[in-house]
Parts: sequence; structure tokens; C-alpha cells
Amino acid sequence: MTTSTLLTSSHLSMQRTAIEAQELTLKMLPASSRAVALSEWRQLEVELSNTRLTCSSLWTEIWLNNYGSIVPHQFAIGLRGNRTCAIALLTQGVNQHTGPIGLNTWHVGTAGEPERDSVFVEYNSLLARPEDQVEFGCALWKWVREQTRCDEFRLDGFDPLAIHWILKDTQVSVERKSSRYFDLMAAREAQTEPILFLGPNTRANIRRSLRELGNPVGEWAETAERAEEMFHHMVELHQARWNAAGYPGVYASRRFFNFHLELLHRAVPLGVSTIYGVKSSRHAIGYSHIMIDGQRVLMYQCGRVQTRDKTSPGMLVDYLCIEESLRRGYDAFDFLAGESDHKRRLSTNRAELAWVVWQRRNIKNAAINAVRSMKRIGMQLLRPKSATSGALTSEQTQPPKVEG
Repeated sequence: MTTSTLLTSSHLSMQRTAIEAQELTLKMLPASSRAVALSEWRQLEVELSNTRLTCSSLWTEIWLNNYGSIVPHQFAIGLRGNRTCAIALLTQGVNQHTGPIGLNTWHVGTAGEPERDSVFVEYNSLLARPEDQVEFGCALWKWVREQTRCDEFRLDGFDPLAIHWILKDTQVSVERKSSRYFDLMAAREAQTEPILFLGPNTRANIRRSLRELGNPVGEWAETAERAEEMFHHMVELHQARWNAAGYPGVYASRRFFNFHLELLHRAVPLGVSTIYGVKSSRHAIGYSHIMIDGQRVLMYQCGRVQTRDKTSPGMLVDYLCIEESLRRGYDAFDFLAGESDHKRRLSTNRAELAWVVWQRRNIKNAAINAVRSMKRIGMQLLRPKSATSGALTSEQTQPPKVEG
């Protein structure tokens, strides 16, 4: 190494130290500065090698293309001196309410849509250098608290360890949900078939379905064109199931449909989303819309053929997709948040995600909390008398993911 190289390295190190010593400041950009904000976003992604899918510039831009016109939003940029060290989308919730009481809510990331259109973001995160995560999060929280018309500040679908800076506040409530997954690394290290990690009844169910559904073959769509074609088949099956049960199905929302169609068109060539389908010699069995978040396969949505026999098309499709994900070298197959027998039977482990709400102390929220307390008491009184077996829950009627 030459003397000039040593001097250059020393100079760069001193520059970095000087920048890191500067206080983090927050710059807010309006929705009209979208091009500038996304340019900053992409530059920061180049510096950070492990950007989560749901806070990537790709995901954010596609969300803005489909929801930006109906969801008020701003961009928050964290600066140290003139250097961007963090960035986030801040949105104002649309049609957010508790019972008849409307709420003014602020959200971090692609959230705040009307419920019927929501993409239900999970594994949400802040795009920031690791050393700036806490300071940037606290700066966002401080800025939102200063917005006097804000009733609630919401962090939707975050890893609770990543947002520990807000969890101890007395005005914060936290809903924790399990995100069940199959540990592909464990199967790889054991050098055995994934099916051997499942319970005996589940193994028998899968093997019976393999025999009786006519030599099923799986396909992982490799091109955007093929993925889009399979997506339409998946939507048809999904909607048929939920319409038959008396519900509209999530793809009744045109914005939701268009968001995912655009996501496939742009993300399949990048290897971060696709459709997995299974067919027998006779007909299609089912399809899954999967997303790739680093080494994690996320099972986001699905459509399955309905049968009257003892076969389980949903369980078969998901299991074959688990096998294919293992062959492709991924570390986990994640069913995302929500409890169901289907997820429990096909998973071997669980992660935890948090939905956090900071609530301003005001008359409106006092009234809301009173209503919520009365509702909880009423549900507790009714629970022993209710028969819930086999019923569709509210979570199942319009889920971000449909059980198998």
C-alpha cells in the first residue's frame, strides 16, 4: 500500500467520523417531491445491502403508483450534515375509525389505506444505517407528536426488537402476532426431506393428496409474463372460494389487484416475487403468490381448487412450494401473521411481529378507550356461550393471506 493510499484512507475515515458526530436532523419532503425522495431512497439502498422488501424503493414506488393518489403522504429523510442516512414514507390514514368515531392516524411505511384496499404490510422496517435506526425512529415519533391533529401514530408489522425505542412509552399499546414459518435451514442441515419435520397426520394428509390428485407437478414462474398469467388463474380460484362463502375476496379491490399485478411485472425479473402453481394431469390444483425477502420466502396470497373428498389442495401446494424453496437455497418459508390450523401444521417455528399504536391523550381517545373496554367486557361475557367451531372469523373474511 502506497503512502498516498494510506493518506486517502485516513482522510475518508476522518470524514466518516466527522459526519457521524453530527446531530441527525429530519427533512420532510411533500408528496410532490416524490421523484427527489425516491432518488435519495435508491442511493441509500446501494449503501445498505440488506434492504427489506417492504421498505424498498421498488415496493414503495409501486404502492405510490396505486395508493398515492388517495392516501396523503410525505417523505421523511434523516440527515447527518448533508448526507442522507435514513428515509421513510409517512402516510395519513384514510377512513380509520373505531366504531362511529373517526381517527386521524399517521403510519410509517406503506400503510393507512382504506381497509378494503389494504396490502397489509408485514416485516415492515425503517431504511436506515444500523447505527441511525433508533435516532431516526425517535425523530419520526417526535415529529408526528408535534402534529396536533394526530390522534394515533402507528407502526404496522414491525419486528418488535427493531422498535424497542417506542415500546416502553405509557401511551403505547402493542399487538403481537406470530408469523409461523418452516425452517428450511434445519432441513438442509439434517439432509432430510421437509415432510419428516411435520406431524404424522399432516404427513399422511400430504401423501394421500399426492396419490389422489393425479401426479401433481409444481411450477415456479420464471418470467413476468408467465407469473402474470398464473396470477389471473390464482385470482379466479381465490375469488370463487370467498364469493361462495358470501364474501367479496381481497381481489374485489381494483387497487389491491393492480398493486400486485404491477409488483409481479417489475419484481419477477429481479427475483423478489413470483407465482408458484401446482397442476395434476387433469386440472390446476392451486397457486401461491410468494415474495422473497432476503433468504425468506413469504407466502402472501393464494387460490386453491375446492374439493369434496379428503384431499387437501392447499396443504399440498404449500408443501410442494416448501420443497421447491429448499431446493432453491432459501432459509425459511414464512406463512406470515395470523393463527390457523393450516399454518400450525406446516410450520416448525415462529417469528414475532408487532402492531404498535401511540395514542394522544385527548377526549376523543378517552371515549374510544371506553368503547373498547365495554366491547372487551361484552365479548368476555358472551364467550362461554358462543359456538365458534367451523365459523369464518373476521380475520379470515378479508385476510392478507388466505389459509390453505
